[in-house]
Amino acid sequence: MEKVVRNSVSLGVFLAVAAHPRVPFSVVELAGRGITADAAANRWVLEVGKPSPDGFTLADKIIDFGEREDQLVELWQAYGAGAVDAAAFEARLMEIVAAMEKWPSVPEGPVEDFSSRLRRVLGPGADG
Repeated sequence: MEKVVRNSVSLGVFLAVAAHPRVPFSVVELAGRGITADAAANRWVLEVGKPSPDGFTLADKIIDFGEREDQLVELWQAYGAGAVDAAAFEARLMEIVAAMEKWPSVPEGPVEDFSSRLRRVLGPGADG
């Protein structure tokens, strides 16, 4: 059986941050939390996200996570270019990681079915 390899932009950035020789240990710790949050998000999508919410809710959540990933990449690039100092980098990284840690959570209970509302808006025969 062939092993599946998953590529994650966030994981790559967090590993680069953790391995950077000039970041303080508090930033290395944030990178570790980010790695954990990224793994939890991927696991949530595979185990909970795909089978439970409707497609619109799942798409919104994945777009939200992608925006966090974009923020992370932009922050790392700005730090590398010297456009962001160490204190601002750490503060912004903390915000991104905290948002990523909260990301997989969804309210318990039934998820609203948007497909019936969409069919009402589009009219009969919208299913096919």
